[in-house]
Amino acid sequence: MLALLVSFLIAVYLLGPDLISRWAADLVVFRKTRVQSHAEEVARSIIGAVVPLIVAFLWARWSGALGRTGTHYDLETVFSSLQSDNFFQAHRPQFFTSLRAFFWMNFVILWRLYALVVLISIARIVIVLSYNRIWRRLHKRWMRTLLATIVPRISEWDLLFSDMLLPEGSFRIMADVLTKTGGLYQGAIQDRMLNNDGSLQSITLANPRRFERAEFHKAKAEDIETVSDEFWFNIPGNLFIVMSSDIANLNLRYIRRKPLSFQPSDEEREVLTRLLDRLREGK
Repeated sequence: MLALLVSFLIAVYLLGPDLISRWAADLVVFRKTRVQSHAEEVARSIIGAVVPLIVAFLWARWSGALGRTGTHYDLETVFSSLQSDNFFQAHRPQFFTSLRAFFWMNFVILWRLYALVVLISIARIVIVLSYNRIWRRLHKRWMRTLLATIVPRISEWDLLFSDMLLPEGSFRIMADVLTKTGGLYQGAIQDRMLNNDGSLQSITLANPRRFERAEFHKAKAEDIETVSDEFWFNIPGNLFIVMSSDIANLNLRYIRRKPLSFQPSDEEREVLTRLLDRLREGK
């Protein structure tokens, strides 16, 4: 019975907060995961829960809620009764009284612990969604390092297919895909699928087109004047899926959807006007 209680306490105090933080991270990014042993899972859960657990305990103690619900004697009675049948038989009434106090002592700590975990998870979600804007406003290296430690370990593919590290503005991601069979494809990234470990499974290209490499090399060999754009042909359909196992090389290009507008100053307008006047006089 004691082992069952200890396992339950480990689950609610350590594994529960870790599961909530993982679930919250999966809402906004695809995490890079790896297979861990049971000891590594418990160790990581302890590290992730120790700070909010300490804060929750001090919060409950400072508010007086922990002292009102039970005492150190209640804890000793519950654990001693679960460990020894003789002690339980001799202190049966005290055990059930202390068990109720033990329940409420854990309750006043747990609801504060999970409230802190939820608040921290919400803060991490906001930081991830605003990572681009926050990162550009932090100019010191240690600040950016601290910001990187706050966000979850993100899959490199999820990072490449997002705008987290791009300048401010809306971008379209274009891809040039060279397959292992020699096919060269081009299109805008419409979607991507990742495996459970964060590796790339497939990409979906919108408005795809294929480059006819054989015809291009044939024209070059015959010394025919060629333009590479003439050898790109649209693929029937709006979407084209390429599996990662077929990809030999992948190039990504980030194209701003709205080109930057150039607004010259009054001095620049005056200089441009003088240059145009001189060009006209030269004619």
